[in-house]
Amino acid sequence: MVKNFTIFCLFFLFCIPLFCQTQTCLQNLDHPNYHSIEQLTSTETIVREYILHIPSTYNAETATPLVINLHGFGDCAADYYETVGAFYELNQLADQENFIVAYPQGAYRPEKEETYWEPGDDGSTNIYENDVYFMEQLISNIDEEYNLDLNNVFICGYSNGGMMAYSMACNSSDRIAGIGIMSGTMLDEVCNIDNSIPIVVFHGIGDGVLPYEGNIWYQSVADVVNFWLDQNDIPSSSLITSSLNNGNVEKNEYFGENANTCLTLYTIYEEWDKPGDHVWFSEEIEGRTPNQIMWDFFEGNCSPISATAEQVNSYLSFNVQPNPFSNQITINTANTSIQHYSIYNLQGKLLRSGKLNAHQNTIDLSALPANVYILNVGHSIQKIVKID
Repeated sequence: MVKNFTIFCLFFLFCIPLFCQTQTCLQNLDHPNYHSIEQLTSTETIVREYILHIPSTYNAETATPLVINLHGFGDCAADYYETVGAFYELNQLADQENFIVAYPQGAYRPEKEETYWEPGDDGSTNIYENDVYFMEQLISNIDEEYNLDLNNVFICGYSNGGMMAYSMACNSSDRIAGIGIMSGTMLDEVCNIDNSIPIVVFHGIGDGVLPYEGNIWYQSVADVVNFWLDQNDIPSSSLITSSLNNGNVEKNEYFGENANTCLTLYTIYEEWDKPGDHVWFSEEIEGRTPNQIMWDFFEGNCSPISATAEQVNSYLSFNVQPNPFSNQITINTANTSIQHYSIYNLQGKLLRSGKLNAHQNTIDLSALPANVYILNVGHSIQKIVKID
């Protein structure tokens, strides 16, 4: 009773003389990297909070990318910072790669007596009622103090935070260069956007909170992927499937013909010797952490060269003859079953895709101009060169 009364008194003091719309996690206030945004209305002062990590390599003279990382249902920004940022070393990666990380606080909402994110844009300019608007103000607020590269602002989120990241892709894609989803799903909503946005998803097959196959409350991972393939005009036939970590992870990549049209799904069958759960994934996948994979995806801007980095081995599962070539190439593989191939330019645009088998392995590329291209077959990629 005394503890509850103390919390009430602290909350009351922070809100005088006007009523605060937000009840925060008190540990946020003690964090050394605490920041807040205040909005004054005719009846109240609204306070929204965030914890900010500035990389040790930050230079005010250089525009710096921003990653906004959204916590799950009922969490606190300070705790999430310590878990994902410190323990899982996202902040250490930010120091190495030179990007800023913001950990915003979801609003306390009395109807569920918890802190969480509300996807959807109701059109209001109230930072408590409209989390999309809050995200937009958060970006502006950080940009006022630091030199942000506004063309490279990314949003990722865990669980309910992933739902909010999807919402930003639907409602504010002109401000976001890519999104990353950890154990999240998308709530039913319509995306009224003209541009495309790169998406990378990590989801465990054993997720008991947001099931991989969906349930009566939440969409399946496949349904969400299909929504975005349609939204971003990405052909399902562009699928490149890779088996990683000795079959514990499956990677599905899709590339479209337009700029920023790519989606990558990592299905986690097993992590740390257990079925992929409802977690922020942390075990390395072919030598890279999920944090590193997500950042490489953001930085790669839908390039198959960076997106398939973990597939580059000391061997190739196929060979191409001739290379360089003038008009045609013949692809020989040890696998006699049907395989898919894809050819991209160095900017990541899909130029050609199809199927290979023992009876059809010669491809006519006479229509392509002389240049260097990326050929993807099975689990391997190789540069091919067309000459006049």
